[in-house]
Amino acid sequence: MIGGAGVHRFAIGAVLAALAVDAGSVQASADPSAVSCTDCVPALTPVELMIDAHLGSKLSTTGAVFPLHLAKPIVIAGREVVAAGAVGEGEVIHAKKAGGMGAAGELVLAARFITVDGRPLRLRSMRMAMAGKDAIHTVDTINAASAASLLPIGLVGFFMSGRNVVVTKGTVAEAKTAADFPLSPPGPDATAAPKINAEPAPADPAKQGE
Repeated sequence: MIGGAGVHRFAIGAVLAALAVDAGSVQASADPSAVSCTDCVPALTPVELMIDAHLGSKLSTTGAVFPLHLAKPIVIAGREVVAAGAVGEGEVIHAKKAGGMGAAGELVLAARFITVDGRPLRLRSMRMAMAGKDAIHTVDTINAASAASLLPIGLVGFFMSGRNVVVTKGTVAEAKTAADFPLSPPGPDATAAPKINAEPAPADPAKQGE
């Protein structure tokens, strides 16, 4: 059986591991001078999102989806290419309510996409993980660890309800684009086979009298 100190170490370790994963992805931001495409939103472009639902380790279920939208416009080379307000969807990757023996609630979220001109602009690196208050009250330690990680998402919108985690509607978080996203929809497939006219060819008048 894991004692109070063991729960403390487990909760801190789980959160720090998740923070470390996101910290690495944040540091991998696309260099504006090395854009991989033209007339597009490059992969790894940072985006600011707002969560449009109440979520929580006790309230949410693993695999459930939730609404979100683009909180600020996406600007590339000084030009606004995607307006704020574009709606999208996130997913609850893991949700576990607080249990007995001081076990903290757990919640991991991910952004999946926002819709731009009827097409999904896929997202990544918004995965957020938080553990609730365990038997010996580790919340302050977790908050300090998050602050030290230099993550842009912070913990805005998170609060504790007993040992469970709650994410309020209106929480703002950062994510990144998962791949290059053309701003203009692709044109018709140039390799498509041409239409074949099934109508018979007109008779040659010169041969009709033969």
